[in-house]
Amino acid sequence: MIPRVALVTCGALPKLHEDDLLLVPALAALGLAGEPSVWNDPAVDWSSFDAIVIRSPWDYFERVAEFRAWLQARVAGRALLCNSGDVLTWNFDKGYLEELASAGVSVVPTVCIARGEKPDLAALASARGWKEIVIKPSISGGAYRTHRLRVDDAEAHAAEVEGILRDRGLLMQPFLAEIAEGELSLLFFDGVFSHAVRKRPRPGEYRVQFQFGGTTETVDVDSTLVEQARVCVLAAPSLPVYARVDGVIKDGRFLLMELEVFEPLMFLSSHPEAPARFARAVHTRWSTRH
Repeated sequence: MIPRVALVTCGALPKLHEDDLLLVPALAALGLAGEPSVWNDPAVDWSSFDAIVIRSPWDYFERVAEFRAWLQARVAGRALLCNSGDVLTWNFDKGYLEELASAGVSVVPTVCIARGEKPDLAALASARGWKEIVIKPSISGGAYRTHRLRVDDAEAHAAEVEGILRDRGLLMQPFLAEIAEGELSLLFFDGVFSHAVRKRPRPGEYRVQFQFGGTTETVDVDSTLVEQARVCVLAAPSLPVYARVDGVIKDGRFLLMELEVFEPLMFLSSHPEAPARFARAVHTRWSTRH
């Protein structure tokens, strides 16, 4: 029988995001059958798969408790998860940024506010000399409930902050003007650099996601930047099958914005070898188990 690989997605993308479709023939070339599988579809028998690869369950941050239970069930069932359960559980909440900063990784300065707290954002920002900030839920994706605001206007966002903190944490970071030049994403498979893209916001916008008018271009990056990004990848609890390192260059140094080892778009269409590299990384994990 051909080993089956569940490519986990959501109800809005039941056949996968178009970029991830490139992974299916790449897996087939290695003798693995990649099958789009909606995470909350009760008809899916997860135990029937030889491996489970998280790809585009992009409603998980709106259904946190339900998705967390789904993930815990897959871990408890000893499924071969890609990325592994320890990596996924760790990366689920962006509070990991505080941990990486403590470990010496160059991270965009971040204040992590715990669920249920009642922070004074203006005071916290002013104490750090920040005039303009970005706030976002600690469990989120696609710029969900992300806001850019001046510190003087923080009080106007009090209700939104309180709402976010009812069921998850909140991150506060200084707004970096460098984002106007684009956010860099470096893509890795099994810790090996594959390719890089620059995501640019449209004029007047700060969010780089395509749904906000952002654009993407393939870029060449030097070995120094690759090594700085690799440090971020190796800081995960175990080596990720796939990783996207997002950041900006400030004063000549790469600053990590997010280490995406949960469900990132991997821009497979941006490099001809990327789908095969992803497939080989999955195949390596599967063959190690078998």
